[in-house]
Parts: sequence; structure tokens; C-alpha cells
Amino acid sequence: MTDQHAIIRDALPSDAPFLAQCILAGFHLYDFEPEGPKDKEVYRLLIECIKRDDLLYTYKFARMAEVGGVPAGALLSYPGELYRGLRHKTFEELWPDLLRLDAESEQETGPGEFYLDSLAVSPAFRHQGIGHTLIEDGIRKGIGLGYKQMGLVADVTMPHLIRLYSSYGFVPEERRKVLGIDFQRMVYTVQ
Repeated sequence: MTDQHAIIRDALPSDAPFLAQCILAGFHLYDFEPEGPKDKEVYRLLIECIKRDDLLYTYKFARMAEVGGVPAGALLSYPGELYRGLRHKTFEELWPDLLRLDAESEQETGPGEFYLDSLAVSPAFRHQGIGHTLIEDGIRKGIGLGYKQMGLVADVTMPHLIRLYSSYGFVPEERRKVLGIDFQRMVYTVQ
């Protein structure tokens, strides 16, 4: 079901606090609790990261869903070719303690693929088709850039996400271990 009231737009630097919440939700570290993210320093660093345009988690890669002018959800997406270099730079500058763990991780994406990363919808707007609308928007964006393959990963401990992405046409491929978490890699191929 597609929500007819959601407006999808490019994110702005001023959207950084909400985008940081969405990214943390995508990492399963936060779920829009009223008191805010528990790790205030990570949240602060992520906001600073998003405001920049030279790191992986940047507003430039984000699309926002709004309902009645209220942020409802977001999706980051970008060419897989950019992933490795921007991820390393992001960790090197903001989270150097995670560089070793990152170096041991399998890559989420790579060249030739448009990657859908960190989808999240605020609880007040769930089950209204906003996540679906953001996924469709991400696929259209990838196709518009000439990609025939879109990829994403889903935490294997959350089979409902794997079923959800399968319903959009994503096909499970191999599993990948990223930052110590087992993920199911899934791919959508343009027919």
C-alpha cells in the first residue's frame, strides 16, 4: 500500500537530527524513544557526519518522507562504488575505535550496484506504506542513475524484514557479517 499523503524529498543539512535517528534505528540502536538515543556522543557525531557531504552518512544520499510537514521516515541510498572509500573515511574520522572491526567486516555493497541503506520510519507513521514508498523511490533513483541492480542487507534475527523486502522483489543471496552482525544480502534486479 502506498501512502498518498507522504511527500518524498531530498534531505537537507537541517534534517540531520532526524536522519541521525533514522540511521540509529536502521542499526537497531534506537527506535525513536521520547528520551532520544542513549549514546548522546554517537548521536552528536552522526549529526555532524550527516551535515557534511564527504562522508558515507550524508544528507546528500538521503531522501525524506514527510506527512503534513512532519518527518515520517528516511532512506539513504548511493552507488555501491562509493561505499568502501567513504565508509573507511567516515570510520577513520568519527569512529576510529571501530576501524579494526570494520576491516574484518564483509562489504555490504560494491561496484555495479545501487545500495539502499538505513531505512527507518517513525513509529507514528508505520503501517501506512511510507517504508514501501521510500523503497520504491530508492529503486527509481537507482534506475535513473542507470543501475540494473539494487542491493540491501537485512539483519537475520529479523525475518519479518527479509519477508518484507522479498515482497518488494528483493531476492535473498548470501549472508554477510558486518560489524559483528549477520545480515542477509538481498538484491533487486531490473527486468
